[in-house]
Amino acid sequence: MEEQGIIIKNMEEVMHEAMIPYSECVILDRALPRVEDGLKPVQRRILFDMIELGLHPDRAYKKCARVVGDCMGKYHPHGDSSVYNALVRMAQPFNMSATLVEGQGNFGDIDGNGAAAMRYTECKLTALSMEMLRDMGDPDDEIVPWNYNFDDTLKEPEVLPGRFPNLLVNGASGIAVGLATNIPTHNLGESIDACVAYINDKNIKLDEIMKYLKGPDFPTGGYIIAGDELKTAYETGRGKIIIKAKTHIEADGDKKLIVIDELPYQVNKSSLLESISKLRDEKKGVLAYISDITDESDRNGIRAVIKVKKDGDVDAIMRMLFKSTNMSISFGINMVAIAGGKPKTLSLLEIIKYYVDYQREFVVRRTKFELDACKKREHILEGLIIAVRNIDEVVKVIKNSQSTTEAKANLRAKFNLSERQAEAILDLRLARLTHLEVYKLEKELEEIRAKIVRLTAILASKKEQMKVVKEEMLAIKKAYKTPRKSIIIDKEDKYEVVDESIPQPLEPCIVCVNERGNLKRMTVKRYNMSSRAFGDKSSLNDIHSCIASCAEATALWCFTDTGMCHRISPADIPECRWADKGTPLTALCSDALSTEKIIYLMPVGETPPQGHSLFFTNFGNARKTLWSEFNVAKNTYQAIILKPGEKVIGIEHEMPDQRLFFVTKKGFVVNLDGVSGAPVGRKSQGSKHIELNEDDEVVFIGQGESDGDLLFVSNKGYAKRVEIKEHIKENKRYNKGNMAFPLNEKSGDRIVFARYVHANYGIVLKVSDEYLSHFNTNALARLERTSQGKPLVRGKVDISVVYVYNDDINNGV
Repeated sequence: MEEQGIIIKNMEEVMHEAMIPYSECVILDRALPRVEDGLKPVQRRILFDMIELGLHPDRAYKKCARVVGDCMGKYHPHGDSSVYNALVRMAQPFNMSATLVEGQGNFGDIDGNGAAAMRYTECKLTALSMEMLRDMGDPDDEIVPWNYNFDDTLKEPEVLPGRFPNLLVNGASGIAVGLATNIPTHNLGESIDACVAYINDKNIKLDEIMKYLKGPDFPTGGYIIAGDELKTAYETGRGKIIIKAKTHIEADGDKKLIVIDELPYQVNKSSLLESISKLRDEKKGVLAYISDITDESDRNGIRAVIKVKKDGDVDAIMRMLFKSTNMSISFGINMVAIAGGKPKTLSLLEIIKYYVDYQREFVVRRTKFELDACKKREHILEGLIIAVRNIDEVVKVIKNSQSTTEAKANLRAKFNLSERQAEAILDLRLARLTHLEVYKLEKELEEIRAKIVRLTAILASKKEQMKVVKEEMLAIKKAYKTPRKSIIIDKEDKYEVVDESIPQPLEPCIVCVNERGNLKRMTVKRYNMSSRAFGDKSSLNDIHSCIASCAEATALWCFTDTGMCHRISPADIPECRWADKGTPLTALCSDALSTEKIIYLMPVGETPPQGHSLFFTNFGNARKTLWSEFNVAKNTYQAIILKPGEKVIGIEHEMPDQRLFFVTKKGFVVNLDGVSGAPVGRKSQGSKHIELNEDDEVVFIGQGESDGDLLFVSNKGYAKRVEIKEHIKENKRYNKGNMAFPLNEKSGDRIVFARYVHANYGIVLKVSDEYLSHFNTNALARLERTSQGKPLVRGKVDISVVYVYNDDINNGV
């Protein structure tokens, strides 16, 4: 009915003519993803526009404003904020399981802070997003379906190749008219494994698929309490799971800390901590025992700390937090996507089926295109090879022709060529007529024909097509797989909170210090299985100056040459293998200096060690102190007072009925009856036991028996062993001793190494920065005190360092 230009219609007609087309537009062209590539139209258009702009992973970034404006003007005629927000989301690792855009600048954070304006941020494609676009081709290639853009001036892909199951990997969320979708994210490797399992067995059941795809895997981690609901969601496309924050307990003196390490998916951390603070201020039950809430998160991860008062019940507080805050949320699974041109609620198996079928269809289209291109190239190569084999006649025909058209016709008639072959011959450069180029043409033809055979076989067999799909997906998995972030449990009572405030028993282990000064921890089993012999390919990593058994140790005292003691926990030392580099002391103790060298390791249990320690310095001082003197609450403290220039050269546990041997760099030896005097405290100096000549210093002090040997090595590479009983007489304290190794002091000769030898062990001479020469002590000659020794290394050398390598374990006292 129409009166005076007014159209009158009832509501049913208006709804049908206006609302239905609008809802279809929102559903198909805005809010819901396609099952094939898992992308909404705006996301697909952004990625396609970025590849057109050349924003490859190995190229420079471009302003996001450039991408947004280009995409909006060519393909997506909506607001710039909608395009930019979609681009930002694809670059946020806390929203996407596998980001498709690599952002530079402020792209927002998990606290709800938005991204900077598009004029400040930059972007390019990630390596994985290139797999979404790979082998897409041009509109004329028809490898993927193409549509015209909004004004019919350009073409855009209707769906991308999507070489991995992006709908599962990155999930989706969106609200349309009368429809909504909420698909959780999954692990890339597991998703591909599930698709491969379906390819291998089209009749596979859901239970079998879930052995590969165990459940959602959210980028923010957390615990997923699946129960039977997850299987129901995968069967029907609808269901509900519970996501809980991952937490652990730490000790803070006599108080405890609840530390949040991972949050439920899409939970705002700042809002969560604010809600906890409000509940505490409102004195909501046990939450009143929370004393403080701090956010210690950084770029390395989340760390939100809830401090509990001394008398607070941590378990009760945890239960209340999970009940009253977003530390535990319900995630509603609603797997709706565009499949077959219309929105559908899909089960997990249906998503996989649609995706795999599309991938097979894509492989067929791509193979047809490649086969057609190969056949065209084969045809041209056949013509070129005919030409180069008959080049004289070809040149004659061309030379005698009046025009290019005539030359083309004459060539076709003479050699029975097609028009394309004739054109290719006319375009042939003279440089291509060399023997090498002729060989290359024949080689290329051979390869093209082999490729045609392979592509024809793929087109003729559905099995071969599926094989290609499987192989290419597994290649993506190998290149881009990541560990699972979320932990799946079937019941809430299996949720675990690690209580680090309770000392955890450490597996019996061995702690070593190598000659680089780095610490290593290894299990007893690994230590026993390791090859500890020094060989040609060994390095300073294999030479260990200290080895201690920490079977029952709760702490490790590390005594250094500067007279300091650093107390560390064996559990803090990273586990290593025998030949690994190890961890510097400075990384384990903040008060340690990089110039300090560990001289002795003392493993300590719950009770202080018994007996006496002996400290020896390069000034010839020796000191006896009870081990219990070092049982100090501090982690770093002074173990001995040293004079300027003085350093500790040895620490030993006092053994009964042992003599004490002093060796100086000028070759003198003093043989004393142990350390004299009563034990002294740790804040004291040692007492002088030897008189040193001018410019002389002690290079070795150690305990031993008279039936052993003393081993000497000079800086010129001369070495010998001297029997103590036969050649080293006993001395009194504060004596210069006797010459045991004659040296030519004018030429700078000196003793660089001396040790007591009772059982055989190995030594390593550092001849240069790159050359290590190793020997066993039983291979060194026993000589008299007046002998100059025998050379270990030929030629003129200057040996500054000698190392001992063995596997003697200090088991503590």
